[in-house]
Amino acid sequence: MNFIKNIIKSILILACSFTFCNLNASNIEKGFKALSVFDYFKAKKIFNNNFQKKQNPYSAFGLATIYSRNNNPFYNLDSASKYITLSFNLFAIKKEVKEFSGFKIDSSSIIHLVDTIATKAFDKIVKDNILIKYNNFLRQNYLANKKTLTDAIYLRDEIEYNEVLGLNDSKQTKEFVITHPQSLFVQEALLLIDRQVFDEYTKDNSAASYINFIKNNPENVLLNSAYEKLFSIYKEKSDVKGLKLFVANYKTAPQNLEAWKLVFALSVKSFSNEELEKFLAENPKFPLRNSILKELELNNLVLYPYQKDDFFGFIDENTNSVIPIVFDAVTPFSEGLAVVNKNDSVYYINKENSNPFNQFFTEAYTFKNGIAPVKNNNKWYFINRQGQIISTLFDEINEISNGYYTFKVNGKYGAINNFGKIIIEPRFEELRDFKNDFAYYRLDGKSGFISKDGNLHKAQFDWLSDFGVDKIAVEKKGNSYGLINSSGKQILEAKYDQILVANNSIYIIVLNNMYGFFSGNGCFLSAISYDFLKEKPADFYTNGQLLKLLKKNQQSFIDLNGKTSIDFGAYDEINFASNGLILVKNKNKFGYVDRKLNLVIPYKYSKATDFLDSCAIVQLKDKFILINLQGKEVFSSSSEIQKISSHYYLVHGDVKELIDNKGKLLLGDINTIQSLNDKVLIITLNNGSIKLLYD
Repeated sequence: MNFIKNIIKSILILACSFTFCNLNASNIEKGFKALSVFDYFKAKKIFNNNFQKKQNPYSAFGLATIYSRNNNPFYNLDSASKYITLSFNLFAIKKEVKEFSGFKIDSSSIIHLVDTIATKAFDKIVKDNILIKYNNFLRQNYLANKKTLTDAIYLRDEIEYNEVLGLNDSKQTKEFVITHPQSLFVQEALLLIDRQVFDEYTKDNSAASYINFIKNNPENVLLNSAYEKLFSIYKEKSDVKGLKLFVANYKTAPQNLEAWKLVFALSVKSFSNEELEKFLAENPKFPLRNSILKELELNNLVLYPYQKDDFFGFIDENTNSVIPIVFDAVTPFSEGLAVVNKNDSVYYINKENSNPFNQFFTEAYTFKNGIAPVKNNNKWYFINRQGQIISTLFDEINEISNGYYTFKVNGKYGAINNFGKIIIEPRFEELRDFKNDFAYYRLDGKSGFISKDGNLHKAQFDWLSDFGVDKIAVEKKGNSYGLINSSGKQILEAKYDQILVANNSIYIIVLNNMYGFFSGNGCFLSAISYDFLKEKPADFYTNGQLLKLLKKNQQSFIDLNGKTSIDFGAYDEINFASNGLILVKNKNKFGYVDRKLNLVIPYKYSKATDFLDSCAIVQLKDKFILINLQGKEVFSSSSEIQKISSHYYLVHGDVKELIDNKGKLLLGDINTIQSLNDKVLIITLNNGSIKLLYD
């Protein structure tokens, strides 16, 4: 009996449910019919009542449609997003496609409305561009198409990322990365973190800060920048100790080899074998060890510049041609390198004729103390023996003098020492080379002087000469000359027409075409009353021990105390003693007297020179003779004899010959003679063979 009752109850429930569904469907149909004729009030009421009785995708779709349209008072995109999302989720439970008054509700129509609503909502929040609205949009419209969601996420993240940029704090940026792992800004943020960490560690720009950064951030993308900064600090300070720590601790740094080269350049100056061997002993891990061993080998090779016709090359001590004669100009080797010029290109070569730097310049000087000035693209700079640039750019650099280079930059002159350090900042209109520890400068149209240690004497002169070994210079004011010392004290008033600098701190003072002698000690050695011959050099008037006086074509000698040693009229002409004999002229003939004026070699020569190296060249009629201190003839010729070095003489004739100071014939049939530093003679014979003579 109970079983039958339950059956009847179930049938009644199903009947009621069917009746309700039919009624529900009928109401939904009415809602969409009202919607189709834009009766939004009726449609909204029907959909709301229907949805409250039973949630279904169709009523939700109808409500979403109403809220998404801006032609009714119910327009609200947040509500539209809410109901279309419900419609999507409810339809997914039971995918039953239905059509009401021309409205088909299926997956396609639901997604289409999702995108329509999301697009309208997105366009609205983009105008506001507020973070919270992007977040609300993403929560409410997560079913929107990928492009709309991606654009919204990007714009939202951009706002947050810009805030992070404004804070510029690595902790804040890291938090952004953690909370936005899928953001398109993550990679940029990760790079920003590396930059911020780098800046936070190294804000004081000290070597210690870069060392600390490298130690704690081995994976940072700016690791190489830290290496570069640290290397630059050591390089700028020429810090050998720091550079040695760099090469020892950072073997994988891109600058490791450059740092090693700089250690070498700062440690080795003269490139002598002793220095090179010491460097190898102190730096056994030097990666270019073989290059030093090669340098040591080449140091033992002596090469001399050699000219043939209009071209230059190098020969060795056995006169073998080692470097071809193909250059337009060359310098001697200095610190293992020579400057050569070929086809308007200037570069360095080593003794194997290779360009060690593979660089070309418009001008270059030889190496001194491991550095050299070079010019390229109208700018000068210094390089070291590894070819590294070790200075800023200059408009001009002059050759080294007194251990300093003078330079010009931005129209002003300064000075650099022979290790490439600026010693005197550029501030002068002109700065001449240093001589005897002082240099002349011009500032505001006036001349002054400055010492090598930077002590400046104010510009108050119209002109200054170089300072001599006695630390005295000639000054000019207006058209008159005087003397000052290195303290700026005037030791001879500027009122003379000319002043010649002679030996032993003696000055020839000229006034009204008359001359006299003045000592740098501050006193006159003679009156200004003698006839001045302006074409004669200073050494014509004094040898630093005796003073020559000229009066009415007669000559006299006095010593530094004013005592007469040779009277006027004793001779027509008098030279200063050389090798113990004095060349004098008497009645148009030359002879030689000793210091006591005793005649040693008679007056018989039409021309004669002073004795040098115990020999003098004289002319007797048409005969040229080399004589010794006793007047004995050691060599004679009908051709002119020329002294070309300390001990050698060239006899000019149809065939040129070389003799020594004993008159011995050394070489004949000579084509050319080249002198190197007055110590080496390179002699080319007419048959093309080459001979070397060391003087």
